[in-house]
Amino acid sequence: MNFIGLAMAFTAFIALMLQVEYQNGFDKHYATAGRIYRVDKSGIDRSDVFRNILPRGYVDDILTSSSHIAAGTISCPYIGEVVFTTSDKYGRHSFSYECDVVYPDIFDVFGVRFVEGTAEALDDLQKVAIPHSLAEKLYGNESAIGKVISHNEKYKFGTFRNSELVIGAVYEDLPANSQFDNDIYMNIGSINEGSYGGANYICWILLDTPDNKGVVENNFNDNYDYGEGTWLTDIELTPIEEIYFNDGENPRYKTGSRRQMWLMICISVIIMLIGGINYTTFFTSLAPMRIRSINTQKVLGSPIGKLRLSLLTESVIFSLAALMIAFAIIVPVTEWLATNSLISTEFSFALNWRLTTLAAAVSLTVGIIAGLYPSFYVTSVPPAFALKGDFGFSAGGRRFRTAMLILQYTISFVLLIFVMFINRQNRFMMEYECGFDKDNIAVVEISQNHTLDKGDWLRERLSALPEVIDVAYSMELMGCSDNYAVQTVSLNGEDIKVFTFYCSANFLDVMGIPVVDGRDFETSDIGKAIMNTRMKNLGGSIGVNRTTGEIIGQTAPVRMNSLRNAEAPACYILLPKEYGALTWTYIRLHDGCDKSAAVSKINEVLSEMDPDYIFDVHFYDKVTDQLYAEEKHKSVIISIFSLLASLLSLIGIFGQVLLDVQYRKRDIAIKKVYGAESDVLLKEGLLKYLAIVLVSFAVASPIAWYSAERWLQGFVERLPVTIFPFAVSLAIILLLTLAIVALQYLRAANADPSKTLKTE
Repeated sequence: MNFIGLAMAFTAFIALMLQVEYQNGFDKHYATAGRIYRVDKSGIDRSDVFRNILPRGYVDDILTSSSHIAAGTISCPYIGEVVFTTSDKYGRHSFSYECDVVYPDIFDVFGVRFVEGTAEALDDLQKVAIPHSLAEKLYGNESAIGKVISHNEKYKFGTFRNSELVIGAVYEDLPANSQFDNDIYMNIGSINEGSYGGANYICWILLDTPDNKGVVENNFNDNYDYGEGTWLTDIELTPIEEIYFNDGENPRYKTGSRRQMWLMICISVIIMLIGGINYTTFFTSLAPMRIRSINTQKVLGSPIGKLRLSLLTESVIFSLAALMIAFAIIVPVTEWLATNSLISTEFSFALNWRLTTLAAAVSLTVGIIAGLYPSFYVTSVPPAFALKGDFGFSAGGRRFRTAMLILQYTISFVLLIFVMFINRQNRFMMEYECGFDKDNIAVVEISQNHTLDKGDWLRERLSALPEVIDVAYSMELMGCSDNYAVQTVSLNGEDIKVFTFYCSANFLDVMGIPVVDGRDFETSDIGKAIMNTRMKNLGGSIGVNRTTGEIIGQTAPVRMNSLRNAEAPACYILLPKEYGALTWTYIRLHDGCDKSAAVSKINEVLSEMDPDYIFDVHFYDKVTDQLYAEEKHKSVIISIFSLLASLLSLIGIFGQVLLDVQYRKRDIAIKKVYGAESDVLLKEGLLKYLAIVLVSFAVASPIAWYSAERWLQGFVERLPVTIFPFAVSLAIILLLTLAIVALQYLRAANADPSKTLKTE
């Protein structure tokens, strides 16, 4: 049990530290590492979306402001996945892939190398650069250069670009722990050229040397003409390596949590600590069984140093053998974890050699520590006592085993309670009532061309299905993000960032969002707005014209962002389909209808509209899963490894109970001879372990409370820290322990005392 437990501990340690290594190495692997910066507006709160989402004209001014900027690019984080169609020797097929519009210098900024072609290919506005992984997926060993991919988006890539794009370059993929995405890249062309209004872009620059960071900032800030009434400010340069762990970053960037990383480090250390404790306790507990042999060798002249080295070597070999088991299974284990999005990367001995070395060092250390104490302990006992005495009942041995039991129980309680709080909060978020009727709404994204040419047709065809009530459209998917289109609105003399959610006239009705004041949209209300309760509370008024449009009504409370943040002020704005932006389709189904049959019929209509397009019809449970995907993945991986740590603790506890009963067999037999009943002996054993469990629970409770409270502080709306998880964890561990103790003590108490006294 201890050997398997130690192998499991090493496996878990490597898997967790693999994720830590992935996070800690974020954006540190570029060929141009140390010189890449994102341009931010200074003096702006980090949580403000417009801190580093900038207008194109402003970006262009920054890029030309200093000779110390070796290369610079623009990128747009809002395009997302686009469905393309291509042909190969097997025929036409479609695929969905992330896209971005950039300056060709993006490959110089991030130090990206090319497999085929060069960045100059993007000088042609009809050509694109794709990652090597996509080229292999689409065309195998064939050259991708010159292949055509076609899309169905009228405005997304600019009206100057036609629907057929030519692959002009194939670049090497960068690792996933990069702000640089392995997207399909194309030249931005004239999109928003010279604009200082709409902010949609990130500015990345490569400096000639990091020493000139301050020079570039000061040169721009001291000489730039901002004009009157502008919302633009001075700039500051943020090293790309600092973005991942920046608290409050725009969710459009890849971000992580130092708190989570340290939590994983702590869990990995705890797992190894438990494995080491079990292992050390195991070797120490063997002392009474081998002490006579060891001291017989001492009496016969064997050197103490040789005996100690022998015991230490045995311990190290045992530990290294457990590590070899872990190395044998770590690749498939991390493949499974990565496939299920529980960790971000798979283990490779070639790529993760530092982690391999660390694991070997930890294994060697565990083996030495585990063997060091028992080897000195056993060989230090006077030979006469060792040959005649009962070492199993020594006070030092009992104290050591009791201390280890309390430590293991404490760890088990803390981890079990913490996991229960994480999962209760996740369930609370998933089941939270957001203010709209999402149970019977199917959603699917269509293209801009579909919206323009087939939007009315699609609504008519879907509404004719017996399962469908009505169909509505919006520009963004509601309830899937903390970040939507934003406008700054003055409310009660204060500038407030307001979500502007563009939709069709029947959107609120289809979503089941009641208008509690004013009125709902009519088809002629183009550009008019209906505010939510949060905006009303901040000073919004019906009948007032604002940058969001004339406000004609107010909805009941609706939460379209996550519980990580406060409910945001929002306006629903009526947008005509001629803009081609309303690509998200909401399909309201009748209560009680067969959803599976309804989805099949919806897919038939969509296929009739466009047989080559990839449609993904799904319900709001998937949308909610996406919104809380990060928390879900965190909770699952923390839960898995925390429960593993608890399991290892219980394995150690079970082993200690077995050894304790083994040492007490003679004591129990003597009491039986003198008339003690089995139930009295059982009660004696149960009371001993009951006391240990209760002491451990008292030690663990404040630690668990503090850990849960810190975790829950990351949510604006959260569950309180209640006594329920504490009571449940106490009941689970207490019942398991008492069951194990009762079983072993009853077995010993019911054994024939005469046989025990002859052998013990």
